[in-house]
Amino acid sequence: MVNDARGDTPGDSTAGSNSAAGSNSAAGSNSATGSNSAAGSNSDETAEPVAHVVATLRERLYGAISCLATLAVLTHSTGDDTGAWSRMIAVSVAMGGLWATSLLADWVAHLSVHERAPWRLETWRMLQASSQILQASLLPMLALTAAGLGLLEIDTAMWIAQWVLVAELGLIAFAAVHRTRLPWWQQLVTVVLLAGVGLLVIGIKVLAH
Repeated sequence: MVNDARGDTPGDSTAGSNSAAGSNSAAGSNSATGSNSAAGSNSDETAEPVAHVVATLRERLYGAISCLATLAVLTHSTGDDTGAWSRMIAVSVAMGGLWATSLLADWVAHLSVHERAPWRLETWRMLQASSQILQASLLPMLALTAAGLGLLEIDTAMWIAQWVLVAELGLIAFAAVHRTRLPWWQQLVTVVLLAGVGLLVIGIKVLAH
């Protein structure tokens, strides 16, 4: 009887050890799985704001170039009999149409990729990004408003509006590259090239006028 009792003890100890090892292994596996899941969740959460910033800068750049091109066309195709308010309406219609098109395209793309309508936060981000098109034309519209109120000559207001957009292009480029790891001279070249797009639009307008 004594030997049987002693024989049971090592077996029980071994079973307990195996059970403890299994529990520790399962706990480690669950912990690793939870860590991986949390890491994936954090990655998804950080990826969305980055995509939103990219969309915001893209729409601001698109709006500035489109507004500059619209002003250049108006300068070339309209005469002195076209008032500041008529030009402001033309710019408003053009930029409003671009904003609506951008928002619709973003919504349709989201619907196609995610197979569902965007949630409230996603809709808000879409509106924030697409509204950059309208915000890009805000200062030029203020210049045209000043001309409509008689505070500026129409030609002066058009020039101010266009040069403001050229400066805005440079600021957009600076905002895009100043946190990158590019050497300072490459950042400078990027800013100059993007601002040069605006200068090219103005130059073409001057040559065609």
